[in-house]
Amino acid sequence: MIKSLLYIITAISFIASSEAKRLEVLFLGDNGSHKPSERFPQIMQGLGPRGVNFTYTSDPNCLHDGTLEQFDALMIFANIGQITEEQEKGILDYVYNGGAFLPIHCASYCFLNSMKYVKLVGAQFKSHGAGIFKTDIKKPDHPIMKGFKGFETWDETYVHRLGTNDRNVLQTREGEPWTWTREPGKGRVFYTAYGHDQRTWGNPGFHDLVHRGLLWAIGEEKSEEFLSSEIPNLVRRDGDLVPNYERRTEPIKVHIPLNVKDSLKHTQVANGIDVSLFASEELGLYSVIEIDWDEKGRAWVIETRDYPNELKPAEQGQDRIRILEDTNGDGKADKAILFADKLSIPTGMCFARGGLIVQMAPHFLFLKDTDGDDKADVREILFSGWSTGDTHAGPSNLKYGFDNWIWGVMGYAGFNGKVGEKQHRFGQGVYRFKPDGSELEYLGRTSNNTWGLGFSENNDVFISTANNQSSVYMPIPKTEYDRFEGLDQSGSLPGIDSNKKFFPITPNFRQVDVFGGFTAAAGHHLYTARSFPKDWWNKTALVNAPTGNLVYRAQIKPEGSHFVAENGWNLVASADEWFSPIYSEVGPDGAIWMSDWYSFLIQHNPTPNKGRGGFDAKRGRGNAFESPLRDYTRTRIYRFTAKGIKPSKTFDLSQKNPDDLLSALQSDNMLWRMHAQRLIVESNDKKTFTPKLKAIIKNSKPDEIGIAGGAIHALWALHGLGSIDHETVELGLGHKSPGARRAAAAVAPKTNKSTKLLLTMVNDPNHQVRKDVLLAISKMPPSEEAGKTLHSIRKDNFILNDRWLPTAFQMASSRHGAGYLKAALAVSVPANATGTPKAVEIPKENLIQNPGFEAIDGTLPKLWKPRTYSGKANHKIVSPGRGGKGYAIMIDSDSGADSSVYIDIKVKKRTTYQLNAWVKTEGVKTLRGGRGAQLNLHALPDQPRTAAIKGDKDWTKVSVTFKTDDRGSVGINCLYGGWGFATGKAYWDDIELIQIDAGQGPDISEDTESIVAANLYRHGSTVQISSVLNHIVTKPTKLGNRIKSMIRAPKVTVKETKEDEKSLSKTHQVLKLKAIEGLKFDRTNLEAKAGEPIAIIVSNPDLLQHNFVIGNPGTLDKIGLSADSIITNPKAIEMNYVPEIDEIIGSSKLLDPGAVEIIKLGPLKKGKYPYVCTFPGHWRIMQGYLNVE
Repeated sequence: MIKSLLYIITAISFIASSEAKRLEVLFLGDNGSHKPSERFPQIMQGLGPRGVNFTYTSDPNCLHDGTLEQFDALMIFANIGQITEEQEKGILDYVYNGGAFLPIHCASYCFLNSMKYVKLVGAQFKSHGAGIFKTDIKKPDHPIMKGFKGFETWDETYVHRLGTNDRNVLQTREGEPWTWTREPGKGRVFYTAYGHDQRTWGNPGFHDLVHRGLLWAIGEEKSEEFLSSEIPNLVRRDGDLVPNYERRTEPIKVHIPLNVKDSLKHTQVANGIDVSLFASEELGLYSVIEIDWDEKGRAWVIETRDYPNELKPAEQGQDRIRILEDTNGDGKADKAILFADKLSIPTGMCFARGGLIVQMAPHFLFLKDTDGDDKADVREILFSGWSTGDTHAGPSNLKYGFDNWIWGVMGYAGFNGKVGEKQHRFGQGVYRFKPDGSELEYLGRTSNNTWGLGFSENNDVFISTANNQSSVYMPIPKTEYDRFEGLDQSGSLPGIDSNKKFFPITPNFRQVDVFGGFTAAAGHHLYTARSFPKDWWNKTALVNAPTGNLVYRAQIKPEGSHFVAENGWNLVASADEWFSPIYSEVGPDGAIWMSDWYSFLIQHNPTPNKGRGGFDAKRGRGNAFESPLRDYTRTRIYRFTAKGIKPSKTFDLSQKNPDDLLSALQSDNMLWRMHAQRLIVESNDKKTFTPKLKAIIKNSKPDEIGIAGGAIHALWALHGLGSIDHETVELGLGHKSPGARRAAAAVAPKTNKSTKLLLTMVNDPNHQVRKDVLLAISKMPPSEEAGKTLHSIRKDNFILNDRWLPTAFQMASSRHGAGYLKAALAVSVPANATGTPKAVEIPKENLIQNPGFEAIDGTLPKLWKPRTYSGKANHKIVSPGRGGKGYAIMIDSDSGADSSVYIDIKVKKRTTYQLNAWVKTEGVKTLRGGRGAQLNLHALPDQPRTAAIKGDKDWTKVSVTFKTDDRGSVGINCLYGGWGFATGKAYWDDIELIQIDAGQGPDISEDTESIVAANLYRHGSTVQISSVLNHIVTKPTKLGNRIKSMIRAPKVTVKETKEDEKSLSKTHQVLKLKAIEGLKFDRTNLEAKAGEPIAIIVSNPDLLQHNFVIGNPGTLDKIGLSADSIITNPKAIEMNYVPEIDEIIGSSKLLDPGAVEIIKLGPLKKGKYPYVCTFPGHWRIMQGYLNVE
């Protein structure tokens, strides 16, 4: 019979793909205090070994939408208050027509508005106490109770009311009916009051009771069929050295590998999904590290024997790339063509330039078949520099990008090499390069080893890292930040994984750390076709977790311009401990194709030793420990297809027929759209494709989820062809699909006309569109009009309350800084304004709800939730708390844990807070780098934290002061262990969070003004910088005083005069004068002879604009007063700020920085001639005299 633990955890049920019969149970929970989603895995572990599959949902609409018909039984563990008439009818019809119903514990206080439901259950909860007890068996001969010994547990002591007379009571507690059955209509109901928390749900006696109740409730016929089916045993062998990092009492033994058929009997896939084998070792396959598909739809595979430790010199490797074909249409490969061999540890590939780019550290290779025999006869090094120090930390996941560059990710081994004319050095993260290898860019750093990359259909970039961060989002590339001073990526790209756990269906999964979480996450391809259910489309990311023997579904959900990856449970999981998914992606048919590495040992490092792992091992050349358990003789490629949904239409684009390419460009499968885009760009056939691509943009319509794939890829294809024009951009910006509008913004030519088009989009209702529009504006030629427009939306809450829009806004504003700052200066407070701004009142109340844990829900404080990162810990309320009164929260562990109790708190953005708390410890010791007992802040960079307490310490106050960023909430953790394990008991009480400064609230104006000012020298012309500085000088404001010192002055080069000075001196007395910094001329007196012509060469090496005006003797004040009045003249600039009065005998134009002009004067009489600059505000300081003698 079944000995391995087989349990199912998926949002859309797992089913066994074998002859073995498994029962399907729908588990209806809620988001209430009983935490059904946390109890769910416990019952899976308990009943999984007995062949029971469970599906979790918290949506009561499952009771009437046809879902129940797919299941053998319905289990409810929830406190849902109300039920609709349709839902009530659905559950009654299901049970009365023969369905099995298992209400557990609090399900007797569910759907309070339905007496029919109360009757169906058999009673309604009335009240409870709590304690440790064992119930009395009243019907020992009943099929459920026969041979059942009962069990002792801590639980709530339920008392019920409204009990029906037809209940068959099987157990009582102190006379109170506890477990019973009913038989309404053709169905059966099994109820037990057991089940408040993890203590009962993890009890083997409870598992046995529920299993017995389930077998009775489904009826004798189904029960007998189920019990007669078997899943093959896993036969284990002795003598192997298996690392025991988990410190199990009994180290795991290797089981004998299974053939494909038997492996699938231990494997479950999502309900409604079928799995089939495409290829295996029967075709000579070994260790498939990646699958890709060419423009014919053929599967290409990288096979490796050298990985991880046998890296070999060029042309001496054992690895290869083969093309697998299904020639008879049975869905299974029957032909393999060798494209290239003698490779050594190739880790990724991508089609480009009529060939294949292959990652094979230290090189990237370009392989090409030039004679049509499907064999590479060109092998060139594209560029080099990839480290070979650790073969599982190198480059991987090459992908052709929307932007017609090649994208990839890199692990911690890093890159150090020259590409084109530029030297690069970087570590783990994401990068892109041009297909010809002429240019490379590093786009963002990840937090740890990285082996996953995926694009959404809207060109959002997602990444997976191996350890505890299975989903990462790249909102803005590093290359954008590098263009601006004062803006940076602030460390690693943000993780978006809201769920840190994975869900194996065997207890025998083996890990090094982050036990129960992702330690070897690989891949992050999204489902980008339409041959699966709609909730997969452009939402499900496939994250392979080979150490858990599963493929996880991360459900990508937008949050403004950010994303969050929510728990979607599993696509597939296996109890076959050799089952090791490492690569999953949508294929040409819309199916999900998966490579099962199939090796009992998948772990790379660290190298085991006696203290950690149980034995001493040797490290190999690839930094992986050496072991005979690394198997290279078996590998499997599976295809997952959705029942009842048509596959994608496939194409053969190898002939590059324009009609075929344009048709494929509009496929519902992004794989074909990307192939078509690439081939169109590589054709360079502008004449044929440009008008037809424009027609696609014009005529395409968004699909059911708002994607217009044809328009998006047509825009990028035109960009690649160099055929983007303003008419096409305008067409794209007006598209109904947000993705098309984003693409149009991204490909817009860098012109003033594009700026005007983009400025019409700054109020787009879609956050991602607005982000990409702002980023596009940040690359356009500097424009004062753009800066003015951007300043007008600086207080738009749509921007301010978003995660990434403020950054994109500051980039755009910095690019058009002169206009932005002029607009800001125009509304700034005058420098001489008096009065003190009204002080902002800072609230001093504690922002933590239930800070002393006085409000209790069962064993935990209300609003606070437990979370365990690894290990096993207990969380509970204890009394007394600090000061010998009230309550405290306690976390303890005997074996070691990294765990917390946390609460999420809303906070103001960019505001300083102080977190205080009291901590007590009893025998707290740290392991594996743990810190002890402390508090820390989730979601903030560097996770601010208090001092850590360990050992035996009485109540100790701990504090930390921190400043929030652009997020509106923080998670406050009472942290036990912390970046490692702790043992012993730790207590927390009287948690306090107080605001200690006014913060900046939702207004980023001051930050933006400073950033724009600091970047003016980078993005503004000398003339634009001059105009801002002139504004600051002529109209003093408090803002001007603040930012003047931030504006870096570029070096001004004075132009040559139009006339040669030597020639000029033959006819004129030549004098020189400069306008210099500080509103001065470099000379306040010039000397000339009467009766001879004079030429004054006036130059402006200053950053401000100036002019030169000279008048008759004694006219200084009149000229100056006239200059004051000219400010109101609408034509003042056209007049170069030169007053139209007779007293002026000569003047220059308005001189920009670096300009020079010659002012020629006729012979003058003796006298003292005043000269000034009449630019507004200058003349009283900037003056001098021409002394004619």
